[in-house]
Amino acid sequence: MDPTTVILILALHLISTGGLFYLIGRQMPPRGGLGAFALGAIVFGCAYALRLRVGINADAPIGGLLDTAMILAALLFVGGLRQFVGRPVPTVRWLVALLAAYLVLHVAVVAAQGQVGRHVLLNATLGLVYLVLAVAAAIESRHDDAALRMPMRVLAGLMCGLGLMTFMRGSVILLQGTGALYRGAAAQIYYAYASLAAVLLGPTLLWMVFVRLNRQLAELASHDPLTRLLNRNGLDEVRRRYFGARGNAPLTLLQVDIDDFKRLNDSHGHSAGDAVLRTVAAVLGSGVRAGDFVARTGGEEFLVGCIGGDADTARALGERLRSAVAQARTPLPDNAGVLRCTVSVGISQTFHRLLDWKEAAREADRALYAAKEAGRNRVVVAA
Repeated sequence: MDPTTVILILALHLISTGGLFYLIGRQMPPRGGLGAFALGAIVFGCAYALRLRVGINADAPIGGLLDTAMILAALLFVGGLRQFVGRPVPTVRWLVALLAAYLVLHVAVVAAQGQVGRHVLLNATLGLVYLVLAVAAAIESRHDDAALRMPMRVLAGLMCGLGLMTFMRGSVILLQGTGALYRGAAAQIYYAYASLAAVLLGPTLLWMVFVRLNRQLAELASHDPLTRLLNRNGLDEVRRRYFGARGNAPLTLLQVDIDDFKRLNDSHGHSAGDAVLRTVAAVLGSGVRAGDFVARTGGEEFLVGCIGGDADTARALGERLRSAVAQARTPLPDNAGVLRCTVSVGISQTFHRLLDWKEAAREADRALYAAKEAGRNRVVVAA
C-alpha cells in the first residue's frame, strides 16, 4: 500500500476515534479526560490529512500551523491522561505559551535549515511528548488500582514505541532529507507502527474508561452517594468479609445519631441538612481507627464498627467521635453563617460471631435510646 493511502487511512481512523470519544464523553461525568482525548485525536487526524493535501514543502504559515496543531494534539493526549487519573491539568495559558514557543522555534529552524530542519524539529518534539505520555502512563500503572494497571501498561508501551520510532524518523530525515518522509524502508516501518498504534489506542483508552466506570458502579452500589460512606449493601459486604476471615478480632458496634436533625432540617432547609450529614460523615470517617468501618444506615443514623479492644476502647472511640462532631462547623449556603450539631452514641457489648450481630445491633439501639433520653450529646454503653 502506498504511503498516501496509509496516511489517509490513519487520518480517517484518528478522526473517527475522536468522534467516538466525543459521543461517549457526552454521557460521562465531566473532567474524565475523554473530551481532551477526543479533541486530540480529531486535531491529529485533520492535521495529517491537511499535511497530505498541502504537501511536505508547504509555505511557512501553513506548514507551521499544521505542525503546531500536531504538537497541540499530542499535548491534549497528555492532558487527557492527567485529567483521567485526577492529576493537575495544564492550563490554557500554559498550552498557548508552549505552542507559541514551538512556533517561534519553528520559524527560526526553517529560516536556518529549511524543510529538513522543520521536519526534524517536528519529529523530535512529537517524540518527546510521546515519551512524556508513556512515562506518565507507566507511573500511573503503579499508583492506580489493579484493574487499570494492564491498560496503562499497554498505553505506556504503545507511546514509548511511538516516541522512539518518531525520534528515529527525525534522525533519518536529518541524514537523508525530506525524501525520507514518505519513501523508503524507514518511512514504511514508521507508518506501519503509527497505524498500529492508532488502531490500538482507541480500544486501550476505552478499556481504561470501562474499568473506571465499573469501579464507579461498584462504589455506587456499596457507598452512600451523599456521604460516600458505606451503605447497607457495602456494610453487608464488609460484614461477610470480616466474619469470613480466620482469627478475626472482637467487634463492637457504635450506633450514632444526629441530635434534633428534623428540627435542623425544618429550620434551615434540606440543603443545609445535607451539608450537616456530609460534615458528620467526614468527621466519623476521619475519626475512626485504621481497620474500623463507618456506614450510613438511615437518614441521620450511622453505624461504626470498632474492631478489637474491649468496652473501654469502644467508649473512648465513641467519646472522641462525639467530641469531634460537637466541635465541627458546617457553613450554610450563601455564606449565611455556620451550623453546629451534636450526636448521641449507643455502644453494644463486644462480640465475636456473625450470629451475634443482630443482638449487638439491638443493644446499640437501646443504648442510643438511653443516650437520647438522658439529654443527648452523650455516649452510653449497653448494660
